[in-house]
Amino acid sequence: MKYLFVVDYEDDAERKRIDYLLEKWQERARVSKPKGLTFIIETEEINGFAEELFSKLNPESSRKVEAFALHEIGLQSRIQPNKLVLEYQSEESPETVKKFLKYVFSKNNIRYYSSDVKSAKYFTLTRKGRVDIEVIIEPKKSRTWVKLLFSGYGEAVEYVSEKLKKELEPLLGV
Repeated sequence: MKYLFVVDYEDDAERKRIDYLLEKWQERARVSKPKGLTFIIETEEINGFAEELFSKLNPESSRKVEAFALHEIGLQSRIQPNKLVLEYQSEESPETVKKFLKYVFSKNNIRYYSSDVKSAKYFTLTRKGRVDIEVIIEPKKSRTWVKLLFSGYGEAVEYVSEKLKKELEPLLGV
């Protein structure tokens, strides 16, 4: 079965990651990038449109026109992100914990992208994929509670969480 994907990427780096993925999948699937103009038209008058399109093309070009009837499949509902939670209790102050996390995140190319009153959000891009990390730090009694919520697709979540676990456990404990 053939599938047409329309991916509206945000920047050139994201486009390159998609190109790399397509190269990787060429061993498992037939991947082609349509040449020329690719568009989607939604109409009840497809024959009228096709006739008008052919009238605008050279005979050689009109023989190369491919058209596919599409029905959208909701991949977001089929493919759920992997989620993982790491929780720690530390005797260090929240400020010390934040500084330590900032150092570990910087060392592992984990970048900040937003925060609210309750948490800070970060992300990292690895060869295995993107991982979003939400960090919640709460002082409770005489300890600092740290919760890291990982979210992403494929092997990336497990890979990043294991890597961070090795670095965080010596200072933050379990």
